[in-house]
This record gives sequence, C-alpha cells and structure tokens, in this order.
Amino acid sequence: MPTEPAEISTSRQPVRPRVGSAPLPLTRGIDHTVAYWELLSNLVSRDLKTRYRGSVLGVFWSLLNPLLLMLVYTVVFSVIVRVNIQPYPIFLLSGLVPWNIFAQTLTIATTSVTDNAGIVRKVYFPLVILPLSAVASTGVHMLISLGLLAVLAIAFHVGIGLSLVFLPLLVVLQILFSTGIGCLLAAGQVYFRDVQYFLSVLITVWFFGTPIVYSLDLVPQRLRPFFEANPMSWLISSYQDIWFYRRMPSLLHLMAFTVVAALVVLVGLSAYDRLSRGFAEEV
Repeated sequence: MPTEPAEISTSRQPVRPRVGSAPLPLTRGIDHTVAYWELLSNLVSRDLKTRYRGSVLGVFWSLLNPLLLMLVYTVVFSVIVRVNIQPYPIFLLSGLVPWNIFAQTLTIATTSVTDNAGIVRKVYFPLVILPLSAVASTGVHMLISLGLLAVLAIAFHVGIGLSLVFLPLLVVLQILFSTGIGCLLAAGQVYFRDVQYFLSVLITVWFFGTPIVYSLDLVPQRLRPFFEANPMSWLISSYQDIWFYRRMPSLLHLMAFTVVAALVVLVGLSAYDRLSRGFAEEV
C-alpha cells in the first residue's frame, strides 16, 4: 500500500540527486544510508510492524517458516527419496535459511518503489533508500533464523566449529548481491509491472537449480557444470561448509562470489540511479 509522507519522518531535508549527477557507486549508496539513517530505520520499522500486523505469533513466523519447510523436506528427502545425508535437517537448514532470506529480499525489494508511490511523488530523498530498506528488514529476520540454526546445530550434535568465523563474510556478500539484484528489479518494476510475476517463476527455478535440498555431488556429471556456474551455488555451498561440514568454505567459491557480488551491486546501484530519475512520473 502507498504510504503518505506524514507516516515517515526524517530529521533533515532530503534532496533529490541532480539529473546530471554521476552514476551511483557503492560509496554513494553507503553515504546515503548513513545520512538518511533515520528515514531508513523508519521504513524498516514500518515494514516489520505491518508484515505481521494482526498475527498472533508475529515475528516468530520467521522461525516457523524455515522449521515447517525443514520438516516437509526432511520427510520427502529422508524418508521417501532417501538422500543419504545425516543429519539432514541441519544440512537442509544451512542452505534453506540464507536462500529464504535471499528470496524474501528480492520479492520485497522488487515492489519497494511502487508500494511507496506516495512518498516517491511528494518527497525528495535518495530513492535508493527504498530497496535498501527491504534488504535491512529481511536482514533482521536472517539474524533470528541464524540463531535458530545455531540452536538446532547443537541439538542435532553437529555443534559449532571455528569455521563459523566466516559467517559474517558470507552475510555481507549476500547483502551486497541481494542489494544489486534488488535495485535492478525495483527499477524494472516501475517501468514494467510484470517483473514481480517473472521473479516468482525465476525464484522457483533458481531454488531447484541450487544445491539446497540436495548436495552438489548428487548432480549427474554431465549436468554439473551448469549447477556449478550458478553464483548462489557458491554461496549456499559456503554456508553448508561452515554449518554442516564445519570447515572453511572453498576459497575458489569465496573469491568468485566476492567478485560477482561486487560487480552486481555496482551495476545495480548505477542502473537504479539512472532509472530513478523518472520514478516520480512513472509510479
């Protein structure tokens, strides 16, 4: 739903970037995040409140969703299909938790501009704040879900190893990657309203093309190059390494995903900056 300007306050007068300004690089995105922190916080707070408004369990749904999916997939792939990975729930959650956050981030970011058409038309501020607020709000849920994963890892006697020191790096890389794609989708949605429907199909196909419910070594050798070329396979495999296998992630996967995440966020922010100059007229 569009939100009127009165619902969001900021302590400083926003200024829309000049039409002739350079493409928005990562440093400018960071500067805007710091300068408009109050506005970003208000948007994130509003999203967290409205998402579970009227719900009895509220934010605990962020814990129940991965748990329910874990139960379903565990029954299917441990009892019916019989994937020989033990304990399967931890293997599954180590990939499912970051994937769910990634999918939620893209879904919310895609409509972040069109859902806030009211303030886009009436208030001048760095419009990049809108997709960034989607990334930040889902980041809160990620922290909660990772806490749940840590508890379950101990409960299933997998434990927590020193490899967990790589977790902050993976989270940062995922945030950068999600921000870049989210900005591209948000800008595209303003001009082509079919983007959100295309995304729902893409996420489903992308999910099954990523080793989350199965391990990469179960993929037939002739098809493996296609799966290994998937950047999310590198990220999810790294999460599985530190949570399930309790080992350092593949250096090749880390380096490759770092390069891809950096390129995606730079391209996404730059394209968003150019396209955002017409948002007020399009929404």
